[in-house]
Amino acid sequence: MADTIVKGRRVNSHRIVESLIESRTTALTQYKEVMTYQPFEISDTLKEVLEDFCESMVDYTAKAHFHLYNYMEENKERRTSVLKIADSIYPELVDNTQKLLDFHDRFNSDVSELKCEQLEECMNGVGELLVDRINLEDEVINALLSVDGIGR
Repeated sequence: MADTIVKGRRVNSHRIVESLIESRTTALTQYKEVMTYQPFEISDTLKEVLEDFCESMVDYTAKAHFHLYNYMEENKERRTSVLKIADSIYPELVDNTQKLLDFHDRFNSDVSELKCEQLEECMNGVGELLVDRINLEDEVINALLSVDGIGR
């Protein structure tokens, strides 16, 4: 019976990881689409693409917090090694999330002339934040999906 419970938890953790990766892929695809509009000039199309990216980026960042970390916090993850890795990167993940949300708040709904001039630099910064975020999340994902919970 205990083996069945462990397998059930593993199935759930795999589903959460798959959902996170799917959301990540969507955000990265939309990031790439925004970057195809360089040099940035105000247009309805740019506004729409940027809005779609901002929405998918927020959905993606929320998945780590509200799905992956909530799953582990609810004592469904019992491997100490996984929890240690998750706890060690959580402050960086929170900081990263705040920076991405700041970008969202700045560019989601009102792209003005002034903001559009700054968009390229900000998009490059967001790209770096996404790379950092993926690296952090992958540490947790690798530990979570490994048999012994150690990851690498």
